[in-house]
Amino acid sequence: MKQLNIGIIGIGRFGRLHLQVLQQLPGCKIVAIADTDEELLKQVKKENSIELLYTDAFDLIKNPAIDIVDIVSSEDTHGMFAIEAIKHGKHVFIEKPIATTYKEAVEIEQLAAEKNVQVMVGNISRFSTPYASIKKVIENDKLGEIGMIRAKRNFSKNWFDHFGKRVHPVYESGIHDLDLILWYVDSPCVEVYATERNVSGYTYPDLFSTVLTFENRIVASLDSAWLYPKGGPQNLVETLELDGTIDADIEVYGMKGTANFKLSHSGYSIWTEEEVLHPELTLWTTEQGKIGGAIHAELSHFIEIVRMNRHSNIAPIRDSVEALRIADAIVQSAAEKRIISL
Repeated sequence: MKQLNIGIIGIGRFGRLHLQVLQQLPGCKIVAIADTDEELLKQVKKENSIELLYTDAFDLIKNPAIDIVDIVSSEDTHGMFAIEAIKHGKHVFIEKPIATTYKEAVEIEQLAAEKNVQVMVGNISRFSTPYASIKKVIENDKLGEIGMIRAKRNFSKNWFDHFGKRVHPVYESGIHDLDLILWYVDSPCVEVYATERNVSGYTYPDLFSTVLTFENRIVASLDSAWLYPKGGPQNLVETLELDGTIDADIEVYGMKGTANFKLSHSGYSIWTEEEVLHPELTLWTTEQGKIGGAIHAELSHFIEIVRMNRHSNIAPIRDSVEALRIADAIVQSAAEKRIISL
C-alpha cells in the first residue's frame, strides 16, 4: 500500500480531531501542519512527531511531497485554500462548508474535474448511522412519496461569542441540514424564502428560518438559533470535550410514513449533582482509545476514494456546490426580505 502523505491546514480543536483519526488509518502519514498560532504548532508537533510546520498554509500546499491537503481552517478560507491545493494537483478534503460563496464552490468543482483529483467535503451527517438510515428508508420507498422535510439545529449561546464575529450561521450550522435535505429530496431547489434576526448584537445574525421548495414539489423548512442556554443538558461530552449542546432534529413526511431523528435526546443520559448529560454517540466517539463514529467513517471513505481514484457515491462534490447555492440564496432572501427564485 502506497503511503499517502497528508498536510493539515488548521489545528484547532477539530483539526486535531482530524489528525487523530488520520493517524489511525493504514498507509496515512501526517507530514505537515499549518496554523497561524506558532505555539500551538510547536505543541502539536511535540505531541505527534510531525515533521514540518508552516505558519503560511500556501507554503504547505506547494510542498510536492504532500499528496492530500486536509482543510480544517476558518470557513472563509476554505475556498481559497482548496482552489490553490487543487491547482497544485493535491487531493483535498474540506471541512464543511466547501466555501462561503457559490462562485468559489463552482470553481472548486470545475478545477477538481480538470486536474483529475478527488475532492470531498466533510458533510459528516451523511456518515452518521441514524441519518444514513433515513436515506435508506427513503430509497426503499418505506415512506412513499415525500411531501415535506422539517429540520432544526440549535447551538449553545456561549459558542456564538466566537462564531458571531466569524461567519453567517447558515454556512456554519445550517449547512449540515441543507446537505441532509438535498440528500433526501434528490431534486434541485427552485425557491427560497428566509428571515433572520440578530439578538446578540454580533456581526452575523444568531437565528434564521427558511422555507425551501424543490423541483419535485417537496417543501422543506429549516430553523437554526444559537441561543441554547448554558444550563441546558450537555451532549458534546466525549472526545471534543465541548461545554455545550447541539439540539438537532429532522423529520421526513411521506405518503406512507414518517421518519425522525433527534440528535440531542438519544435515550442515554447521565445525571449527577452538578449536571445532566446526554452524551452524543454517533459523530466522534472514543472507542477502545481510538476515535470512532461518523468522523472515522467519513475520513476512511475519503482515503478509499483517493486510493481508488473514483468520486464519492456518498458525498459527491456536486451536492456541496448546490448547498452553497441555497445558502447564498438564504442570506440574500433574509437581507432583501423577498423570495429568491433559483
